[in-house]
Amino acid sequence: MKAGALGLLALLSFRPGFLGAQNIPLDDKARYEKAQEQKMDEVLLKLLGPNQAKVIVQATMDFTRTEKFDVTSGGVGTAGKGGMFKWESASTDAGQPLNEYLLPGFPAMEAAEGEKKSYQKQLIFPASFIKKLTVSVILNKTMSEADSQNVRSVVSEVMGLNAERGDELTIIKTPFAPAWRTIWYTPEAVSLIFKYGILSVIGIIALVVVAIGFLKLAGAMNTMAKAQQSHQITMDMGKSMAGMGGGGPPLPGLEKLDLSGLEKKDAEGGGEPGASDSLVFNVKPAQVDFLVNLMAGEDPANVALVAGHLPEEVKTEFLRKLPAEVSMEVISNMARVRFVEPDVIITIREELEKRLAGAFGGVSKVIEALSRMNLRAKREMLDSLQARHPDIAREVRPRVFLPEDLMKFSDKELSMLASYVKVEDWALALWDFPQGFKERLKTQLTDKTWAMLEQTMKYGAPSAGKTEAAVEAVVVSALKLISDGRVANPLSAVPELNGSEPAAAGPGKGGTV
Repeated sequence: MKAGALGLLALLSFRPGFLGAQNIPLDDKARYEKAQEQKMDEVLLKLLGPNQAKVIVQATMDFTRTEKFDVTSGGVGTAGKGGMFKWESASTDAGQPLNEYLLPGFPAMEAAEGEKKSYQKQLIFPASFIKKLTVSVILNKTMSEADSQNVRSVVSEVMGLNAERGDELTIIKTPFAPAWRTIWYTPEAVSLIFKYGILSVIGIIALVVVAIGFLKLAGAMNTMAKAQQSHQITMDMGKSMAGMGGGGPPLPGLEKLDLSGLEKKDAEGGGEPGASDSLVFNVKPAQVDFLVNLMAGEDPANVALVAGHLPEEVKTEFLRKLPAEVSMEVISNMARVRFVEPDVIITIREELEKRLAGAFGGVSKVIEALSRMNLRAKREMLDSLQARHPDIAREVRPRVFLPEDLMKFSDKELSMLASYVKVEDWALALWDFPQGFKERLKTQLTDKTWAMLEQTMKYGAPSAGKTEAAVEAVVVSALKLISDGRVANPLSAVPELNGSEPAAAGPGKGGTV
């Protein structure tokens, strides 16, 4: 019983070493297959791109080895003395003690000598470990047949498949899952995504910190600029008028408004104590339109600062041409107490005069050019502006008096015009007027005068040049009456086409041609 237990214990102690020796060939086989698969995957990745092919290699390997062990023994030095056992040469010679006699099979102690032996161990391995390769290539189903054949050739050449050895190559086509679904199962890809994700988060945080720093810096600089230049006026040319055009309606009674009271109030402490009362901006009446355009979009407090230092006639015209609500705000700010550095006012005056000196253009220049044209040229110019620049045409048209504007005269004004124009001119001009105007004119003339007109018109239509000259003479007469203040300008009551404010064209101030 005890002997059996010892034998079992010896067997168990020998088993792990034996199993480890058996697992070594399997590990070698797995490493070989994995190396071949990785090699082919890298090749196909270069050829087809990611997520297009997968290679599976199965190798049949021969791990058989033959171990040969040879032992060769040499000659014995005491062979001539009767053999290696003492009983072979036993004798009863006198003097040999009996206790030196041994049983048969026991060698003589003093006669035993070392025997010469040689050992030879030889391991014999097979000529080739690889007996057969079975390669399966899984391709994406969307791949063409030509690409499949190309993959077959490449795999066969790179793997060194041998049909005589029994190697097999199988091409399998099946739909592949999207890359975004399979990338998470690759440790390398997950590690790469995690690494670049951390870098991206760090970069975004850094950008946010830098942006916050720049915003705070910009806010601090803006606060400093406002504190140092609280009264600065930008005065940028070309701003949108935004309702501050020179064609706005005048405030009631503003044409005769005397602003000397405001100046006296300023001198008593209600104006700008820091500014000199004698400091006046050199702005001419002809530059009022430019000044209105220059002040467009400015704060009413800044506009009031400029208006308070204009000459009296320019100040009145400037406030009249501002929109009503803006003009009221400007006057309100002029009445408030403000402490302005004299250097600031001098700087504003220099900048304002420099900009106004270089200002050119405006509707007044167009009106001035149209005033030198005849009636036909004016019509053609307005038609061209309406077709190509309707915004400019909307500003110019209320300043140009045309024959059709005579229809807007009241009966009293038309009667005054009828008596102002010669009968000969009416006889030629009426050929170019509509029938409605003729009926209105007939009611404003005496029967004798109308009979003379009809008698003259019976001789036939005059030439186009004579008719045009007569119509222009009628228009010139109407403009003369308007400039003299004897009749009202009908264009002053016509709203602009954009529907914002009516055109400013009062007697003597409309600039109508």
